[in-house]
Amino acid sequence: MYKGLEPYYKMVEFLGAALGENVEIALHDLTSEEREVVALANKHISGREIGAKLSNLSLHYLETKQYEKKEYVVNYKTAGPDGKLLKSATYFIKEEGNAFPIGMLCINVNISDYEYIQSTLKRILGIKENKDVEYKMENPIEILSSPLDEMVDIYIKECLEQMGFPSYFLVERLNVDEKIKVVKYLQEKGTFKVKGAIVLVAEKLAVSEPTIYRYLKKM
Repeated sequence: MYKGLEPYYKMVEFLGAALGENVEIALHDLTSEEREVVALANKHISGREIGAKLSNLSLHYLETKQYEKKEYVVNYKTAGPDGKLLKSATYFIKEEGNAFPIGMLCINVNISDYEYIQSTLKRILGIKENKDVEYKMENPIEILSSPLDEMVDIYIKECLEQMGFPSYFLVERLNVDEKIKVVKYLQEKGTFKVKGAIVLVAEKLAVSEPTIYRYLKKM
């Protein structure tokens, strides 16, 4: 672990204990090639372990250089491996002399019960939903801890549902135009920013890797 992250490393366990078992704290070392989690408290929230890689949304933050304009990103939603809704925040750890952050301190709060109660009350009272998510994206929900294979399956299922296909429909039976729509959906979710995604998606759609690249060029 990078030496500059040591103070934050010590904070992870403290914050996990202070904020309670409903809150996960994760520290990513961005100076390493893998940019993995190096400290983790209350890991049952996401099911991750030390060494877990960056999610597609975190990669998006870095690729769009959001750290240049702000110190942190708050109020975006993520989902745990069991589907529970989480409210998350990320703090970019910067070091003088380095343009790129040396780390990311992430907080994920399980809000499933609160969200259910809140949405139920709003429906009863006729209150319209207000989006308070800072991260600007049509559907900013990030899937934490899911292996790439699981993440792709979830996104493909979402896309098929939007296209009107039943849950049991086999994705490889889609025609070319429909497969392109699936690839576009996956691209919008940031799936192809994750290493190995092209190969995996090609397998699931029963096409070649060059075909996926051709689909992406059409977008």
